[in-house]
Amino acid sequence: MARKPKFASTITFDGPFFEKDPTKTFRQNIRELMDEIAAAGESDVKAQLQQGQGDRYPLGMGLGRVSMHVVGRTKNLSGKRWAVTAIVSPRTAGMSPKQAVKVMAAASYLEDTTGAFKRSARRVRKASKLNDLTEGM
Repeated sequence: MARKPKFASTITFDGPFFEKDPTKTFRQNIRELMDEIAAAGESDVKAQLQQGQGDRYPLGMGLGRVSMHVVGRTKNLSGKRWAVTAIVSPRTAGMSPKQAVKVMAAASYLEDTTGAFKRSARRVRKASKLNDLTEGM
């Protein structure tokens, strides 16, 4: 009886994911991508909060303290790097407890009324860079 040939696969390290620096490890490439995502998310949320919505007041005016404190990050509050996570949130470091509560309350109100953080998360998930992450592997 004839033997079936063994399945042979090859992996080529080219494609959009490896264009920047193919000498980096997979984890280093992911971390660099997460840094880019955090920065893009931060600027997107800030732009949405500072934009006005039709005849409504510009959100950055009355509640501007929120957009001033929005930060995209890939580290926890103590400074430890996350493996593959990026978030965008208001940062209250250095504020008094009273100021921090005001900023977080305003951020909660803005998220309920505008959905700026959720909208940015959807945009990041739909980004072509994430969809092509493993192309060519």
